[in-house]
Amino acid sequence: MEISNYQKERLTNILKKLIQIPTENPPGKTEEVVNFLINEVFREEEGFHNEVITHMKDGVELHNLVTKIGFGKKKILLSGHFDVVPVGDQTKWTYPPFSAKIVDGKIYGRGSADMKGGITSLIGVMKNLNSNLNFMENYELIFLGTADEEAGMTGSDLLSKKGFVNNAELIIIAEPTNLNIGVAGKGLLWATLQVTGKSAHGSMPDKGHNAIEGVLKIIPQIYNCLEDKSNNILGRSTINIGKIYGGTKINIVPDYAELEIDFRLIPEQEHEKVINNLRKIELNPYSIDIKITNSLQSLLTDVNHLFIQNLKNITNSEFIGLPYATDACKYVNPTDFIPFVIFGPGDPNIVHKPNEWIQLEQIFHATEFLIDALTKTYLK
Repeated sequence: MEISNYQKERLTNILKKLIQIPTENPPGKTEEVVNFLINEVFREEEGFHNEVITHMKDGVELHNLVTKIGFGKKKILLSGHFDVVPVGDQTKWTYPPFSAKIVDGKIYGRGSADMKGGITSLIGVMKNLNSNLNFMENYELIFLGTADEEAGMTGSDLLSKKGFVNNAELIIIAEPTNLNIGVAGKGLLWATLQVTGKSAHGSMPDKGHNAIEGVLKIIPQIYNCLEDKSNNILGRSTINIGKIYGGTKINIVPDYAELEIDFRLIPEQEHEKVINNLRKIELNPYSIDIKITNSLQSLLTDVNHLFIQNLKNITNSEFIGLPYATDACKYVNPTDFIPFVIFGPGDPNIVHKPNEWIQLEQIFHATEFLIDALTKTYLK
């Protein structure tokens, strides 16, 4: 199908407003976006049923939105996150980061691609299928709009625990994929490695055990914690040593240092094996402690699922794996698997950077492709 020029104009205006409402995380406040969607987009008089789910994080009240249409017993989930990463240095932006400036078919602004453009495409799907009586009689479409995806996924975790995901037929997450079809995602494991040595005067380093030097000697062992495995979609697991901390003063031998490690793991690499290998690291005369600060599972969907195959045929796009985590990590339970796909407008290579932008035509295409794939799959 092709959406009308009126619908394109409406979606453009919605996206402009979404970008113009700052939702930087931290602090991650999303109340204004939720109120805009309830009052201006998902109106009750049009058949939408809205529920606001709030939770607290670091003293800040965060707002999540659950919007439902349809009367069928089978439910299909459409998900996107409201929060965006910080703007950073505004002098590096050609246009103000919350201006939603449109130039040559591109709309600029923080969150345009990640992922308010994707949310806009899902809004287009919801509003179009709302007028499809056959679809509404057989299915319930549920939009899950989450807070705090960029800094902990506490919003999607809460919605999952409250049962909104249970027994769903399908989950669509509109993260920016350049309209490629995300069918896998690496897991995440964050660890802090703490090294304790012995302090001494900086003029007598032989009297102490330099914890910073200990950390440097340990780094090669960290790279041996991964198994030699690969995945045909995701490639290999990776390690990034993102932070090293240690020392108090130049003339003191440091007795403590730590480093923070970011593992991105393929499904073939078990988290517990990495953790066990970390705990086996030894270096005399230092003591070493390991703390796991975050862990998210890797994901692999059923690429033979009819919706995914229909989406591929309609778009002629490639299957891809995502090296980063999404809200899918909180929604999908390996023991009670729900088919999922990560598919949305926007170039992932320009997100989290100054001058973030998205092509408006990609948003319209995403809406059209999803509507076609949903109707072809679920209306027989």
